[in-house]
Amino acid sequence: MKIVPTIYENLQGKQVYPYQFTYAHREYVPYAHGGFRVPPTIWFRYDLNPITVKYTEKRKPFYTFLTTICAIVGGAFTVSGIIDSMIFTASEVFKKHQMGKLG
Repeated sequence: MKIVPTIYENLQGKQVYPYQFTYAHREYVPYAHGGFRVPPTIWFRYDLNPITVKYTEKRKPFYTFLTTICAIVGGAFTVSGIIDSMIFTASEVFKKHQMGKLG
């Protein structure tokens, strides 16, 4: 079992000091040298990490929201422009084909 000390700081600046736990499970049937089964045993190994993990809540600034909205609107205009030019080019080719001027 590994134990990692953690610091969690919320938006108001209050800090909480929880611990994160991880474990590994392994199961096998051990046999001794003579082919006899060894009685079941349990081992616990605690590993305290010297590294502390710190989580801090932060709000994103308002301008990131505006930038994202502008990117979405700009992408929509770009895609609509590409589709419009494809439709226009296809209609021009179709008109030339009807007139018999296509290559």
